[in-house]
Amino acid sequence: MPLDFSVFDTEVTPESVKAEMLRRMTAAGLQADTREGSYTDLLLSESAYQYYKAWAMYKVALAAGIPSEDSGPYLDGFAKAYGMVRSAAASARVMLCFTGESGTVIPAGTVALTAGGLRYRTDLADTISGGEALVPATAEAPGAVYNVEAGTVTRLWTSLVGVTAVTNPQAAEGGADAESDAAFYKRIHTRFSQPVASGNVYYYQQLALEISGVGQAKTIPLWDGPGTVKVVVASEDKQPLDGSVVAQVQQHMDDQRVIGADVTAVSAQALEITVSASCTLDSGVLPEAVEAELADRLRDYFAGLDFGTSEAVRYNQVALRLLSCDGVVDYAGLTLNGAGGNVAKTAEQVPVLGTVTIMAG
Repeated sequence: MPLDFSVFDTEVTPESVKAEMLRRMTAAGLQADTREGSYTDLLLSESAYQYYKAWAMYKVALAAGIPSEDSGPYLDGFAKAYGMVRSAAASARVMLCFTGESGTVIPAGTVALTAGGLRYRTDLADTISGGEALVPATAEAPGAVYNVEAGTVTRLWTSLVGVTAVTNPQAAEGGADAESDAAFYKRIHTRFSQPVASGNVYYYQQLALEISGVGQAKTIPLWDGPGTVKVVVASEDKQPLDGSVVAQVQQHMDDQRVIGADVTAVSAQALEITVSASCTLDSGVLPEAVEAELADRLRDYFAGLDFGTSEAVRYNQVALRLLSCDGVVDYAGLTLNGAGGNVAKTAEQVPVLGTVTIMAG
């Protein structure tokens, strides 16, 4: 008898199981009090719940036996058998500038924070000289959220006598979230679908993806002559990476490169896309609402473009998404970066949305 695998697609709930039990009892001609709270009702309810739990376990066993994005910790166990581990979260680092009276000591472990409460601890002690001291600090917890912009770490957790201000002259770098289930499964799948040989394009891409914070990688062979290899990297959501992550990729490449290869790791470069159009709108529809909806649609469009290709940002694709926005009847004068055509990009560029301007016409 052939196996019926379609049963795994069946939606099962305690209520659906109980309803099926009652249906079969009625079909068999059994007479029993099945009102809520009756003995029969309680017996069927408990039986249905236990069956539901068993069904849920079958689903978990299936996910454990056949790795997918939904396999959770079993995904780690499967990957471990092939020497692969999930990229761990990483803590951001930042230089803090303390301003104040010369001779004031900044103790190691001094906590500075952003207005939103993100905390950074100084890595070592230093002394203000000439009115200021530059001290390296590390985020208290790992995560990409700690990669804050310059000038945002401006508060002290506890005041220090002699210190009048603190700030970060440059953006914090190096923070990364732990590799998601989706990204880890993609990397595992890539490992088996794109066979690695010593020094081939897949080899360098997979090396890059082993670094925390890297979610996309593209190898460009012979980019500067024989023996040269360039590896372009980006975050999981196809955004440029900061210098500290790229430096880690470069070090990893240098340690693992094939003898004789000259490997260069670079971050993908942001290609800003600005959009402007005059639109005929339904009554009551505000241009600001269209701007917000179009911005979301364009971010999804950019995220769907293949990484590491020279595929242009297409004018007609932007136009299609503009006409799909609620309340847009028609448009005129649509421009991308000030022109009425496609925006060319290189394999090393990723489109990043700039301003979106909609005028009611």
